[in-house]
Amino acid sequence: MMPAMEATSHQSPQGARRGLIAGAALLATGLLWGLANAARPLPLPRDLPPARREPGRRIPFDGLSNMRDLGGYRTADGRSVRWGVLYRSDHLARLSARDLRRLRQLDLAVLIDFRTSAERNAAPDRLPPGHSIRVVELPLFEHDVDGVMSSSLRERIERGDLDGLDAAAMMIDANRRLATEFTPSYRRFIQEVLAADGAPVLFHCTAGKDRTGFAAAIVLRLLGVPEESIVADYLRSNAYSLAAHRRDLLLLRLMWGPAASALVRGLLGVDQAYLRAAFEAIDREYGSFEAYVRDGLGLGPAEIARLRAALLEG
Repeated sequence: MMPAMEATSHQSPQGARRGLIAGAALLATGLLWGLANAARPLPLPRDLPPARREPGRRIPFDGLSNMRDLGGYRTADGRSVRWGVLYRSDHLARLSARDLRRLRQLDLAVLIDFRTSAERNAAPDRLPPGHSIRVVELPLFEHDVDGVMSSSLRERIERGDLDGLDAAAMMIDANRRLATEFTPSYRRFIQEVLAADGAPVLFHCTAGKDRTGFAAAIVLRLLGVPEESIVADYLRSNAYSLAAHRRDLLLLRLMWGPAASALVRGLLGVDQAYLRAAFEAIDREYGSFEAYVRDGLGLGPAEIARLRAALLEG
């Protein structure tokens, strides 16, 4: 029997033409499928049947690993956070053309960026052309020279100078500072969410886990979501953001050793102790979360009622 390759080389002109036509048809079919798939609307949680919303909480983007809807969390009084009004994510610098179309589907009114100016300059957010999103910059750790956001820490890791570096201790300290030093920024954040009056808001930092995680925690707590659900949302970053860095951590381990890899893994992840440290700092500084809301965030009963009316249902 003639080998397949040899048989192809001795095809008749008619057979070759038929092969070319069939190949062109397959190519055209593939292109049409690709175009149809690219134009297909993103299934947002708000548009899914109720039973499918929770599994679809994380919204798939090519250039985002930690993008999710904060809807669906039940409150102590039996209501729940509306789907499609509060989104949290990592930075938007790596969005693909398809992502830009997906981002437009969110109908965002406000985008809040907690990154420093250096972070924004290094990785500017990509937004859809001609968008009408109001961008609010609330830089946290802008002048931090030795902390977890600093270039000096990155330089030490690259040099292998790890003496005295404790990832958990650094993250706990950073979260305490979020709850105390940066209260004016979080006051502005809540005011922006309140002013949106239920229109969709997206807030993010670089990885979408610490500055963004604390922001999500305080707004959910203001809405009356129980601590268990708040912590569960906070810890989702380990499944989303940390998982996206598995390859980077492996390379880091090969290049700089297991100690450097373990340190960076600790900095890239979240832990319940980090969030607990933030709320304990609030209790020490203000006496209670209620006092923090009143004296730190500047919210009275009327503002809290407005926030809940805009963001809750049921």
